[in-house]
Amino acid sequence: MSTFERDTLRPRLVKTKEAAAYIAVSPWKLRRLAQDGIIPFVVDDGGTSPWRWDVRDLDAYIDRSKQRSV
Repeated sequence: MSTFERDTLRPRLVKTKEAAAYIAVSPWKLRRLAQDGIIPFVVDDGGTSPWRWDVRDLDAYIDRSKQRSV
């Protein structure tokens, strides 16, 4: 992997605080969305933050939540 690729590579999995900021909600709200089965999460048993969030799932949540005026 070149230096350019390493410097521009974005992580696919993010921590709760980053994921919440990405979709413009509080970390508490994001956890509630997960507990309600609305947004899936990845369990990270070895880290300090037990849940990770796939950016693709966050994008899908945003797409599903879009409203169009009638």
